Amino acid sequence: MKAKECWLIVGLAAMLAASGCVSKGEYDRCMNRNQIQMERIASLEAAIEAEKLRADQFEQQMGRNQQKEGYWQQQAEALKAALDARNAELQRLADLVGQGGMPALPVELSSKLAEWAEESGSDLVTYDERTGVVRFTSDLLFDKGNAAVNPEAVEKIGALARIINSPAAEGFDLLIVGHTDDIPIKKPATLAQHPTNWHLSAHRSIAVEDVLAKAGLAPTRMAVMGMGEYHPVEPNEAGNKGNPKNRRVEIYIVPSGQIRITTK
Repeated sequence: MKAKECWLIVGLAAMLAASGCVSKGEYDRCMNRNQIQMERIASLEAAIEAEKLRADQFEQQMGRNQQKEGYWQQQAEALKAALDARNAELQRLADLVGQGGMPALPVELSSKLAEWAEESGSDLVTYDERTGVVRFTSDLLFDKGNAAVNPEAVEKIGALARIINSPAAEGFDLLIVGHTDDIPIKKPATLAQHPTNWHLSAHRSIAVEDVLAKAGLAPTRMAVMGMGEYHPVEPNEAGNKGNPKNRRVEIYIVPSGQIRITTK
């Protein structure tokens, strides 16, 4: 018998019992059945609440597991990226050895310089691992006939200063050497500041040194030279057309103490 029906019988039995139409035994049995039904309902409700609690706990645990899984996934991806970078570095060194060379500078320093040169753009700067020489293209470093470093290049030179100031470059100094092509300086405004190509090459190397110093590199770790037009890397074109590859500023990274003048 359902609880609702039992309640109806109980109510009816109570009324009939009061009027003397239902026996007390029948009334007691109905009340007993009602009590049993109520206990079952309470038990089921408790069981439902317990299952809801378990479901909530399970959902929370799933959320924590997903967070942990995401964390470990990120760690795995970071480790893979680091491993790929290491493998790429090993391959680069292996290729260099296969070409009959080895980095002229310590591997850590050479790697930093190679990465910096790549990020700076090959149009502006190149780095030769076999010689340890950094080479800036003057046509992008300076305006024509000018010795002021272009603002776009200042940041790149500043990044170089940070590398040379890092522990990787401890024990090394810089020799900054300016070069020009063979086109004579003719403009009066330019001649007033740079009477010859030799002057222009020296002034440009000084300008690079000044940017490095402002970026925090100690002047005692630097020296400057101007080579003018007399050490081209390629022949200049005939007819005073010069060659862009000869217009350059080179930076030699050498062991500390090599750049010095002794009077003894």
